[in-house]
Amino acid sequence: MFSLNNINLHGNALKRALLPWALPRITELKPADWEDALIRARATNFDLTERIGLLIVVALVTYLLRFDVLQMADVPLPILLMAQFFAALPLLVLLAGPFYLRCLRRGLDHEIERRHIAG
Repeated sequence: MFSLNNINLHGNALKRALLPWALPRITELKPADWEDALIRARATNFDLTERIGLLIVVALVTYLLRFDVLQMADVPLPILLMAQFFAALPLLVLLAGPFYLRCLRRGLDHEIERRHIAG
């Protein structure tokens, strides 16, 4: 039988298995320190390359999902907006995800260096 505790345990195990794949340098830290290091790494601001990349991705996805005048006449606007939203989600994850991952890796690098300097 499934319970919230079992789902939480499986989710944590999956997270612990995927983190070294997505963030290879995290293995330089003790597993008990991973969560704190990730919290600090997520606070990293985007650099210029990441900001420009995200703007280009958003503009591209917006362009790809634009409405045609004939579509707007046949389908109610709320339905079109919902379809556009659900089509944009995977595109944004696939195209903008690498920029978020780059920022997280950069933040993790800074955090690991800070911890090595601190001893």
